[in-house]
Parts: sequence; C-alpha cells; structure tokens
Amino acid sequence: MRLLFLLAFLFLTGASYAQYTVESLPNQKLINNSYVSNPDRILSPATVSQIDTMLRGLEAKTTVQVAVVVVESIGEADVVNFSQDLFRAWGIGQREKDNGLLILFVNDKRTVRFHTGYGLEGVLPDITCKRIQTEFMVPAFKKGGYDEGMLAGLAQVEKVLADPVYAQELREPEKERTATMLDLIIFLSVLVLPLTLVVFGFKWKSGFRDSKYASSASYPGMQMTKARWATLYLFLPALIVAGFGFNGGKDAPGFCLLALYFYYLATCLERLWRTQKVIRNFLQAKRYQQIVEFLKSQQWYWLFLGVFFPLPFLFYFFYHLARKRIYRNYPRNCKQCGQSMYKLSEKQDDEYLSKEQLKEEELKSVDYDVWKCKACGATDAWIYTNKKSKYKACPKCNTNAYHSISRHTITAATYSSSGNGEEKFVCEFCRYEETAVYTIAQLTQSSSSGSSSGGSSSSGGSWGGGSSGGGGSSSSW
Repeated sequence: MRLLFLLAFLFLTGASYAQYTVESLPNQKLINNSYVSNPDRILSPATVSQIDTMLRGLEAKTTVQVAVVVVESIGEADVVNFSQDLFRAWGIGQREKDNGLLILFVNDKRTVRFHTGYGLEGVLPDITCKRIQTEFMVPAFKKGGYDEGMLAGLAQVEKVLADPVYAQELREPEKERTATMLDLIIFLSVLVLPLTLVVFGFKWKSGFRDSKYASSASYPGMQMTKARWATLYLFLPALIVAGFGFNGGKDAPGFCLLALYFYYLATCLERLWRTQKVIRNFLQAKRYQQIVEFLKSQQWYWLFLGVFFPLPFLFYFFYHLARKRIYRNYPRNCKQCGQSMYKLSEKQDDEYLSKEQLKEEELKSVDYDVWKCKACGATDAWIYTNKKSKYKACPKCNTNAYHSISRHTITAATYSSSGNGEEKFVCEFCRYEETAVYTIAQLTQSSSSGSSSGGSSSSGGSWGGGSSGGGGSSSSW
C-alpha cells in the first residue's frame, strides 16, 4: 500500500508541470510584449513586471534585447543545445547587431544559462557570465530565492551592458587589484589625451599665431607657436608617462601622476610669467584700459586653475580680480600739461559726457571713467565696453543702444523646405528702426521616429531577428 501511495505521489508531482520544448514554450514577446516567459509561475508577477521595466529601459538605451525564460523542466534536453535552438527560433537581438542575450532557468536541472548573441560575446564573455551567476544568482537560488537571484543577476547584466568600465572591472580576478601602469595609461588616454587633442585642434586653426605676426589686440605675448604648444602639452607629458612606464614598480603610477601634476603646475607658472609680461608692456605704454580688458579675458582661466591648483592659484585668482580695479584707478598724467589727474565720481563725470554716452551708461552697455587734470582742468574719458550687454552699435548714430525687440516666424520650416522669420531692431537713443529677415533651417526626420529594420520590442511586439554562435556560460547548484 505504501509503495502504491509513493508511486501515485511521484506521478502526481511529476505531472504538475510540463516538460517544455522549443516549440511549446510560450514566446511572451508575441503575446503581450513581455521580455519574460514564466509559464510555471516560478517568478512572482511583481518580479516579472520589474524585469520588464528594467529590460525595456536597457533596450531603449543600448538596443540590446534580453529574453528571460524560467521553467520547471525541459525534459532530457541538454541546456546548452536547448538554449541555442530557442535563441535562433525566437531571433533574440537586432538582426544587424546580433546583440541578444537569453537567460534560461531550468528548475529541475538546478541550472541557469546565459546564452549570448555574436555581438555580445565581446561585452559579455564567458568569464563575466560565469561570475555574475556564481556571485549574484546561485547563492540566492540555493535558498529558494528565485526572484531575488534573478533580479540581482539582471542588475549586474544591465550594469555591464550600459557601462563598459564596469564590464572591465567584473572581468578582473576576484583577488584585490593593485594599480598598474596600464591603468594610468588608460586613464590618461580616456580623460586627458582627448581633451588635450580637442584644445590642440581648436588652437591649430586660430590660437597659435607667433607673437611677431599677431596684432596687439590679440595680446601677442600670450601667443604660442604650434611647435611650442605641442612640445609643452603633448610631447613632454608623454615622455614623463613613458619614463615611469619603463621604470615600472608598483608605485610608478602614483609617482607619475605626481610628476605630471607638478609639471603642469610649472606650465601654469610659465603662463603667469607671460601674463605679467603683457601687463608690464601695457603699463609702460600707459594703456590702462587694455590691462583691464586683458585681465577680464583671463579671469575664467585663473578660476579654473584655482580649483585644480589651489596652491598658489586660488589666492592669485582673488588678487587677479582686485587687479582690475587697481589698474582701472591707476594714477595717470594729463596728456596736455603732464600733471597728475584724478578720477571723477559717477555723478561728477556726467557733466563731461555727451547725450549718447549718458544713454550708454544708463543702458549699462558702456561704462565711462572721466579723469580731470588738477593743473589745467583738461579731461580724458576712458571707455569700458560691457561685452555681456545685449546692445550693440547703432548703424545710424553709432551709439551702443541698438538691440532686438521682437522676433516672429513668417513661414514655418517643414521636412521638405526651410522657413523664414522677421526680427525687428530699434535704437534706444535715436529710435532708428530696422527689420531683418532670417532663415529657419529645414526640419530633419529623427531616426527614432521611423520603424527600425531590425524591429523594436516596444512597438513591434517581437524580437529583432538576431542569432547566436553558442557563446555564454551555465552554472548549477
């Protein structure tokens, strides 16, 4: 009797779930556009919903398609062969990229399988798949935490596919890593070198004029030849990195960064020396206005250095700001009699300004300093233009009071033709008005608005037609 009862129990237990084949397994992408096939309800509905949200966002960000299949049994079929057949039957991943991933969980075999498309084999190599399974999924599966383990594994997959740097870290051995020269070279290559090359490319076109060819308005003392700039900011830093790289040693990266820090600090001090030279030249020529304008043009640069090199440039930055006022109020002599002059107050200098100049001061487009000779009473006006002002010189009266007052579209741009609009300008001093016509660029069709040739999971309700060569990894518990 006991034997019959046991056989009946085993029969009923074995018949409580299906043994799925590739053909009988429900493809939820075609049914309800879900990324999860969970016919035996091993995962909770809340987990399925969470996975769908995660994988839908991942596909929108990276175009990678991930299918999750969770079943009790696939019978006697081999997990790897079943995964390969299922992957090809469903066509997981975009056809042009083969960037699909199948995560198959088979409960009665106590096995989880990552099966990757051709396009993901470099991003998700076998060692990375294995590590995600053994570290983040299998420990939870052993305790019956199927929801917890699947979510933890998918979170790691999302990180790897969305962040190449994290993918590289996950491939490293589990032992504690130490910094290598390769880490430093990668850091410099990824962050420093591209920025340097961008600046170099920009300056190659406009900023490398030799001082003897540059106009005085361009501050010739600050100009550098192409060869000098490339030597200071490309060739010599590369020699420093190469020198520490050949010498090796575990402390080489730290010493290399320290050497680069002090080297770039030295280049900044050299620039400060050139700045001082420009100011001295202007001071000798008594061109105080040019000194103030020059200090304004350098302001953001020294603020940047004050952040990265607090000692000494943070303190110098505040001195740099104070110098603008110092040189604006710098003592000067009368051009007529050579005697000393004094600066009038804002109210006092209004007596010596024209109506146009008073209007410019009212609009804050220009600020005038009037100096008066103590001996002969002669006056001299110094002009400081506000480069941030919305006003510019009027084409009629030349007063800096001309600005835009309205702008409207006449013909809207379409996907087949450009449009045009009308902008109205007026001078606040002489009331001169002018209307100008401007062109509105033709609209362009966004690539995301059309249907993808590979298919989109969010709109098409199907996989993209990708294929796999059998890459991936499996883990059991």
